[in-house]
Parts: sequence; structure tokens; C-alpha cells
Amino acid sequence: MVRQLGDLMRAAFATSIALGVGWTAALLVPLYDFLVDDEQRYLPISYVIAWTGIAAAGVAAAVMSFSKLRTRRPIGWTPLVAVPLVIESWLLGCLVALVLG
Repeated sequence: MVRQLGDLMRAAFATSIALGVGWTAALLVPLYDFLVDDEQRYLPISYVIAWTGIAAAGVAAAVMSFSKLRTRRPIGWTPLVAVPLVIESWLLGCLVALVLG
């Protein structure tokens, strides 16, 4: 019982960290506007890359967590897998805005 409670606490803490990083990245996506010139043809591409990556990171973390839950293994820090994926997708969108913009 204590072991399950500890795993639940770790999973809740890891989920809150992942959601916080995702929320912060989502709030920072509009900063791409400052990286491009007046001609903003490629800005929607960088937005799509960033938003798709943030959403896909959340889906990947949820799928991995539910897979562990279904097989009755401890979830633990599994939701933290979304953090590097969110950061990478935001940076990739930023790179696209810099290079194409």
C-alpha cells in the first residue's frame, strides 16, 4: 500500500512537471513573431511544428503511462518523457522560424 502511494505521488509530481513545461512552451510559441521579418510566410509552419510537437509529447507520455498501468507496472517518473520532447519541438519550431523567416 505504501509502495503504491509512493508511486502515485511520483507519477503526480512528474505529471505536474511535464504539464508545467508544456504550458510554458505553449506560452512561448508566440515569441516566434519576433524572429521573423515583416514577411511572415513561413511563420505558420513553425507554429504547426511547435504545437504538433507539444501535443505529441503529451500523447506519448500518456500512452506510455497507460501502458504501464495496464500491465500493472509502476508508473513512477514515466510522464517526464514529455519534457525533452516538448523542449525539442519548441526549439525545432524556433529554428524553422529563424532559418525560413
